[in-house]
Amino acid sequence: MGSLLPAVSPLLLFLLPPLLVTLAGSNPFFPPDNYLVDCGATNNVNLPDGRLFMSDQEAAALLSSVDDISVSVPPEDESSLLPIYLTARIFSEEAIYSFPVSRVGWHWVRLHFYPVNNSEFDLTQAVFSVTTEEFVLLQSFNVNDGSSWFVKEYLLNVTGDHLSLLFSPYRNSVAFVNAIELLSAPDNLVADEATTVAPIAEYSGLSSHAFQTIHRLNVGGPVITAQNDSLGRTWDVDAKYRSGNSTGKVVSVSPNVIKYPEGFSPLIAPNWVYASAVEMADAPGLNGQRFNITWTLDVDPTFNYMVRLHFCDIVSKSMDELYFNVYLNGKMAISGLDLSSVTSDLAVPYYKDFVLNASIVSTRVTVQVGPMDENTGEVNAVLSGVEVLKMSNKVGSLDGEFNVHGKKEPGGPSEGGTVTAVGFTMMFGAFVGLGAVAVKWSKRPQGWEKRNSFSSWLLPVNASCHSTYMTTTGKGASHVELPCLTWKQRLEICIGAARGLHYLHTGASEGIIHRDVKTTNILLDDKFVAKVADFGLSKSGPTMMQETAHVSTAVKGSFGYLDPEYFRRQQLTDKSDVYSFGVVLLEALCSRPAIDPALQREQVNLAEWVLQCKRKGQFEKVIDPKLVGDMNPDSMNKFVEAAEKCLADHGIDRPSMGDVLWNLEYALQLQEAALQAKSQEEKALSLATLTATTRVDHTTTPDSHGLLTSSETNANENPQNPSASHDHVPPAPVIHNSATALANGELFSQIGDIKGSCVIGPVSLDILFAPNFGISVLVLLPWCLGNGWRQPVQQFSVLTLNSRLRRIFHPSESFCEVSSLAAEGASL
Repeated sequence: MGSLLPAVSPLLLFLLPPLLVTLAGSNPFFPPDNYLVDCGATNNVNLPDGRLFMSDQEAAALLSSVDDISVSVPPEDESSLLPIYLTARIFSEEAIYSFPVSRVGWHWVRLHFYPVNNSEFDLTQAVFSVTTEEFVLLQSFNVNDGSSWFVKEYLLNVTGDHLSLLFSPYRNSVAFVNAIELLSAPDNLVADEATTVAPIAEYSGLSSHAFQTIHRLNVGGPVITAQNDSLGRTWDVDAKYRSGNSTGKVVSVSPNVIKYPEGFSPLIAPNWVYASAVEMADAPGLNGQRFNITWTLDVDPTFNYMVRLHFCDIVSKSMDELYFNVYLNGKMAISGLDLSSVTSDLAVPYYKDFVLNASIVSTRVTVQVGPMDENTGEVNAVLSGVEVLKMSNKVGSLDGEFNVHGKKEPGGPSEGGTVTAVGFTMMFGAFVGLGAVAVKWSKRPQGWEKRNSFSSWLLPVNASCHSTYMTTTGKGASHVELPCLTWKQRLEICIGAARGLHYLHTGASEGIIHRDVKTTNILLDDKFVAKVADFGLSKSGPTMMQETAHVSTAVKGSFGYLDPEYFRRQQLTDKSDVYSFGVVLLEALCSRPAIDPALQREQVNLAEWVLQCKRKGQFEKVIDPKLVGDMNPDSMNKFVEAAEKCLADHGIDRPSMGDVLWNLEYALQLQEAALQAKSQEEKALSLATLTATTRVDHTTTPDSHGLLTSSETNANENPQNPSASHDHVPPAPVIHNSATALANGELFSQIGDIKGSCVIGPVSLDILFAPNFGISVLVLLPWCLGNGWRQPVQQFSVLTLNSRLRRIFHPSESFCEVSSLAAEGASL
């Protein structure tokens, strides 16, 4: 490619002095490099905005091409197009435009395309690529719409003395371009750092990327063209991207009101952008309720994106009135943005850059603003502008997966290769120390961590107990059902994670603070054993010799889980992990994410909502409905008590992970005791059903299990007891089944302290003798039990001398009328 670079004559440099860009309503900017080329034109062209594009002849020294093909539109089409789209330059083979660069740094590159209708070439069928020496700008590019023109805009950090654009037509095709712009951009237009989302962290290295503008919105205002932007940018209106326009209201002021602070470049965005905004509006028909404002922008999901958000408080009457949250793709990006604090005045611009990873992009970038909560200032939020820029990938491409040499990005270590890993992991609550190990590479299926995280088992519960995910194997794909986690399983998972965190905090002289505890970082194996994962943000805690109990560090973590004290003071302690784990406990209880901007305002933040409902005595609203009937109330109360303590505002008021672990284990014991009691009740009912179908003679003999079996004796055959007539009860077989006797023995081993009798109407008495327990009398009503105790019995009464027996048979549930006898030690 280097051999094709043309020499540039001094005459050409004389003909291309830096042009002063002075546009209405904006600050002047003198770009050191300013090339505007009208490709295929024979004369220079003036645009309505005042910019002058040089003809192909004057730019001839910039082009190296074996072709000299130009086409122009028919005269009848000229009136509907800008002058730069009236002609096009066509290349049947590779061609290079090479632009000398007088100052390295950021440069705008704008490529204008319109498939000029001509008799020689059908440009709607042209397929080609455009690359620089480092980056792929367009790959397999085709303009199949012959009715409109458009611009591809790029921002490149040029580090050499020239920038080359290579146009490469595909086989049996051509490449074309109508106009090219190359202009210097301010050095401070894009910093090298930004903020990542999910988790919130610092990102550096933006200067090594190339960018393509995908969306640029003037929120609440009109279209801004190059005439009103010092850098020649175009800002689109936002209405078509705003979801539910009734949730937002357009506000504007005079551009002259905008006050740029010291150190803030007016070139970041023109004052027209900051002079308009969209604020929250009362939703019609909902008693003045306000909802988050949402913008949805389509993107290519295979790339990362830099998102720049512009703010300016033009709605408040005084300082410190406006606090609001900002979300990107449903993740908290800014919590409690206080424009008064960051700008120190009203009508002062502010912007912030974020990097969105492709893993959370899907096919759209969503931007949301909404109030922080009802107790902080006015219930309102504003947004003035949005810019979405695609970032070049690892091979330097902005279009596809091939680099400038046509090679694909390596897919990671080859299967069967060896990689070196440094780190540590948590498995079954045990800690493996920091160290370097050589491991055999075994590639996990895509999305493995997402499918096997605690959250993947919790969140589907809200929708269905039969949510599925797809797993891939070497033989194909299959769908696997995600069953509902029981309360006991959730407790065990939380206990496993708590053990891991407890060891992190206490297992070494200087503990490890995880700093990103959340359900997606708690992985589950096939036996639902919890494993704490993702130590990318972890930090060594203070040593035992240090006087301070915290580590001063920049705030990092995931919103919704972030310790508010750590966020305010930037002092990290192990109690920050405790707070995050408290949110995890609430997710386990409620089966919903920590932050859900799609919900009503007061429900967005899970921790705040749960604590609010608890204070109001409406706690049943937050519990996962799938757990109703599965949870022991005492177990749930102990669990909630532990979670609430974890969420204390001040770290000193929170328990240690050891204390949290103790409380969770106690909650599990309560749940297991309740399950055991329930099992006993089911055994009792099962035994009762069996006994109701038999009549046992009072004459008994021991069996192999030490229990006594009886032979049948009809009461009518007993002359000593003629009053005990049971002619209406049919004879029943004698019990000779040792398994039945064993079950009876297990039952009475649990209720062996019962002494007394139960009487239910004129039915036969079935008497069972258990060794060492004395006589226990069980009297049953066959047709009542046969109907599962579902039918009320009015003509009989149940008498018992022991509350445990009464509890086992549930007669208090309005199925039978129950009376207790105050007699003790009653016998037959």
